[in-house]
Amino acid sequence: MDKIRQNEKRAELINLLRWIVPMAVLFIYILALLANASSEAKKDGRKYAENKLSDYDRYIAEKLRYDLAELKTAAEAAAYSVELSGSTDQAVLTLQRVIDNGDASEGYVIDAGGKATDVSGAATDVSGAAWYADAAEGTAEGKPTVTGAVPEGEDHIITVAVPIGGEKGITALRVSSDFFRMIPSLSEFDGKTQYLFIESDGTVMSAVGGKGLKKGENLFDGTIMYDRGIAMPELKSSIAGEHGGVAYCTLGGEERVLVYRPLKMNGWQVCELATGSYVDTEIEKYFAPSKKVYIRIIISLIIFLILILVMNLIITALYRSNQKSLKSKAETDLLTGVLNKISTEQTIQDYLENVGEEEPGMFLLLDIDNFKKINDTRGHAFGDEVLAAIGKELPTLYRTTDIVGRLGGDEFAVFLKDIPNENARLHMGDVTYGFFRNFSVGEYTKYAVTASIGAAMFPKDGKNFEELYKSADKAVYTAKELGRNKFVFFGEDPDEISNRV
Repeated sequence: MDKIRQNEKRAELINLLRWIVPMAVLFIYILALLANASSEAKKDGRKYAENKLSDYDRYIAEKLRYDLAELKTAAEAAAYSVELSGSTDQAVLTLQRVIDNGDASEGYVIDAGGKATDVSGAATDVSGAAWYADAAEGTAEGKPTVTGAVPEGEDHIITVAVPIGGEKGITALRVSSDFFRMIPSLSEFDGKTQYLFIESDGTVMSAVGGKGLKKGENLFDGTIMYDRGIAMPELKSSIAGEHGGVAYCTLGGEERVLVYRPLKMNGWQVCELATGSYVDTEIEKYFAPSKKVYIRIIISLIIFLILILVMNLIITALYRSNQKSLKSKAETDLLTGVLNKISTEQTIQDYLENVGEEEPGMFLLLDIDNFKKINDTRGHAFGDEVLAAIGKELPTLYRTTDIVGRLGGDEFAVFLKDIPNENARLHMGDVTYGFFRNFSVGEYTKYAVTASIGAAMFPKDGKNFEELYKSADKAVYTAKELGRNKFVFFGEDPDEISNRV
């Protein structure tokens, strides 16, 4: 029976695992999919933040190009005025309006020899100035030019020059690179982003916004530490090139993101130096809706798995209860409520096989005295009442771990576990024999019922059920020969029986 129970438990476990394992695999698979989707969503969020920075960088670059184009238009108007009238007066007024608007700091009408008239009308000689040499060279082919920024003190000065027709000279507007300060919005993004206007070699011409690089510092002088995955030669080439990009770096121990975009003019670049926290915040904002969905999916999965598990446990419990009920009915003698013949034999045999011969026990065989007479004289219904009463009362004499059953007709069997010595053997014999001294059946008229009882000791008198039964049956036969209503141990001497009784 123990083996049967073990097999039943094993079957229940297998049935439970049949549900749990596939569901667990499915759960892990879905979690892996969600983790991958989460990772991809964060990558998309990072790309979104980079694009947002890049779009604003593009806006700044376009605004710079537009402002420089406006200066060029003003210089062209001044040059055209000189070309038409041969006078500098109108040209000076045109340049003066630009300066008054704050769009430039200096304005000149310069002849071919370097003699210039500034916006105040004063004459000056700029032929020896480096910026004039660049401007003259740039306009030599008769086209407008924007010269590279020339360091003057702490500023970098940009010159927008337009040739006057007929090689009569040039008109020039000069503006500090700090005019870049007027373009970026300081409140854009997290308020900590720094905006840079740099030369092709990485030198900062102007810086505005949050903390970062200073004017005159360089992107490649070691102030900024770029991520290991970034190859410096490629980065330098990219920043000096015609395409923008993004580079992750560290500045002052803080993670930063460098976004750069070419102005497509003299190798200049417009850069944003955003904080890593800003990018993280943007990623979180981008990922937040997906994160809520993922959390809901995970919670739903967990609830679903719990429901499946609970349902399986309930179904298993109901099945087990039903099986137990069916098993109990199959194993139980319906009249007496104790184990039936097959279950009694099987249960005792299983116990003997499992326990071995190390734990002594006692097998009792009880045969109701004159039961045929009871049936004949009192009727079969009363006989059934006798058997039912014995089946109800007999198990109360013993421990719940002991085995009590009906072998058929008027014959009952009891196996008492763990009977270690002679005293225990005699005591349990007295308990069983004493039961029938006071046992009677009948609602109004009590009928005394006795039994002839045979006992066989395990393993001395038998090592299995069949051997124990034969030994106990012989003892019962002896009890009947001695006049019934006796308790006899197998192999016991008749004199010992008389003395004990």
